[in-house]
Amino acid sequence: MKIIHPNLRGLDLNLLLLLEALYRTRSVRDAADSLAISPSACSHALSRLR
Repeated sequence: MKIIHPNLRGLDLNLLLLLEALYRTRSVRDAADSLAISPSACSHALSRLR
């Protein structure tokens, strides 16, 4: 039986896609375009990532 750390249970792995897009593009607007989401949604996800 594997025990998962409690902090990992609430982790949204989609945020890793956002982090990669932000790292690659260095722009919230361009990252949002590459992920086909609005810049507002990208900004909100970024705040959850922080």
